[in-house]
Amino acid sequence: MADGKRQSSGKVATPKVAAQPQEPNDRDASISKAIGGRIRVTTSTNQTLEGTLYTACPITNVIALNTTPPPPNPSSNIAAQPGDYHIIPVSQVQSLTILHLPGEPDRLDGPGFQGALPSTYKVDTEALNARVDAAVKKLKEKEATRNKGASKEGQEIFDQMARTLPTRWHENNIVVNDNVMIKPPYRLEDCAANKDHQHSLQHVKKILEAYYAKKKVPQGGTSAARPGVATPIPPRKGG
Repeated sequence: MADGKRQSSGKVATPKVAAQPQEPNDRDASISKAIGGRIRVTTSTNQTLEGTLYTACPITNVIALNTTPPPPNPSSNIAAQPGDYHIIPVSQVQSLTILHLPGEPDRLDGPGFQGALPSTYKVDTEALNARVDAAVKKLKEKEATRNKGASKEGQEIFDQMARTLPTRWHENNIVVNDNVMIKPPYRLEDCAANKDHQHSLQHVKKILEAYYAKKKVPQGGTSAARPGVATPIPPRKGG
């Protein structure tokens, strides 16, 4: 009987079909382009938040807003900045105002997403090349101060001279101020200069004397400690 009533009604149940996902609209695209800029958001609950747009996820349809004021010298990497983050579903965004786009000096006072542009930064290739050239030059200068043919003591004397005076290698000879030469084994008597540069010669000798005094070894010797001298022990009294 019940089945007859259902058939007599003439009504057929229609299954509900889930809505197909839509392509991101212009509004969502503008949100993603404003990442890194300062925005003001009013939600459907009349809550107003202002801060830096950290990210916008097209999959979960949420935005992340950092409401902490930016530092005086903000880093270009917004992820490195401290923050108080708020996750807001896009469906709850009632209005959005772009206050400042990333990389733009002027503020945008108009509401909505009109004029939103992706942040772009110009790479100063000339400055980068200059830094690379300076680093290479520094490495070459450091390498020029190394002499594999000289003794360890000769290299130490070279480094000592180079701290205060222009110093370079000529084969295994140390040349200071381009007018004083120190030949191996780099003793005081191994220093030579022309008569016109005796003042420089005396200055170099003083540095060399200070080096040997600090090492506490004879000129041209080694820094190894001398073996100790055994002290005889007197016999004990009483056996």
